[in-house]
Amino acid sequence: MTPTIAIVPWGDVIEDYLEPIGLTAFDFAEQVTGGWLFGYVAALRHAGWSPIIIAPSRAVGKVTRLTHAASATPIWLVPGRSCQAVRSYNLRAIRQWLTVPTAAFREIIARERCRALLIQEYEYARFDVLVRLAASLGIPAYATFQGGDHTLSATERRIRTRSIRRSAGLMIASSAERQRVRDAHRAPPPRVSAHPNPLDVDEWRAGPRDEARRSLGLGPGDFIAINHGRIDIRRKGLDVLLSAWSGAGLLVLIGSGQDRERFAAMVAGRADVRWIDSYTNDRPLLRRWLSAADIYVSASRVEGMPVAPLEAMACGLPVVATDAQGVSDIIGEDERNGGILVARDDPAALASAIERLREDPELRRTLGQAARAHVEGNFSIEAVGRALQAFLPPSAVPGGARAE
Repeated sequence: MTPTIAIVPWGDVIEDYLEPIGLTAFDFAEQVTGGWLFGYVAALRHAGWSPIIIAPSRAVGKVTRLTHAASATPIWLVPGRSCQAVRSYNLRAIRQWLTVPTAAFREIIARERCRALLIQEYEYARFDVLVRLAASLGIPAYATFQGGDHTLSATERRIRTRSIRRSAGLMIASSAERQRVRDAHRAPPPRVSAHPNPLDVDEWRAGPRDEARRSLGLGPGDFIAINHGRIDIRRKGLDVLLSAWSGAGLLVLIGSGQDRERFAAMVAGRADVRWIDSYTNDRPLLRRWLSAADIYVSASRVEGMPVAPLEAMACGLPVVATDAQGVSDIIGEDERNGGILVARDDPAALASAIERLREDPELRRTLGQAARAHVEGNFSIEAVGRALQAFLPPSAVPGGARAE
């Protein structure tokens, strides 16, 4: 029998994540694909697990089971409420602890016969509650780092170290974050895995560039840089990116989010920037844009282990990126992995790296080939699945046997 693992995504309710990008919980089941979450679904299946997703939601008044359209993964929505409007971090943490729908979680875990929990973000109040719940049910609780890199309140700090030590393990791809956890919580957790977010490298493969450019109305000789993801000006460094972009060519940004109105004002009147205001789940369209581009560029200040640069690298694009944690672990300190790393909040350094690639097509080709090879070897569903198979213990599998 294939063991079941429940994945719990970030947010007091799933709408905390979905509403800024214009989606509902039902859109999530019908439209959303890829990203770290569904990459994990695929990798866990490769490792011999049967994943389900459990998420509190404002959209339901009772426990509701949906099925993810693309992967057939069960999605359980349970009634919940958001505490994000509470300004005091200390008070918010208390309310978050008290409002976790533990009875509904317990019901679903029992019904699905879950053998483990995988929680997005350990630096989040719900983690503490779910670790205790898992212990009461006799199953291990794991957590994955996707950008939550500090304890938000003194109230949480009093118990967070204990919760981390009680967890079965943490999946932290960022080397800087692994060190922070050791320092902030005074002792390493029981087990820490450094494996990254997985990507379907067969799906993310570039098509013919000339054909992609014709279909998108782009000139065959234009220099095209691309960025896609959430419109979050501070975290994604979009102000730095716009400051750095100059010279011949077109910067294409695809995405939406909570800062869309401010960002619209920032790009207004710029003929060298094209913004497609949509958090699109149309992966063939994204592949077409990545196939048409010359480089991928990111100016992020804060990241966990971003998937968007991996998608670009899998499509054979060289990457210019800032040294946000997680990003530096993808690219490395030299250029052999297919990218050029520059300091955060340095538009001049970012502009210089972009210009270097603009002026050197052969370097773009060499780095693009290296990027594809790097992602295939280290970030594929198969590679991360093997790491998960080694990390998740035989004791979590019925009968104590390793899942195959």
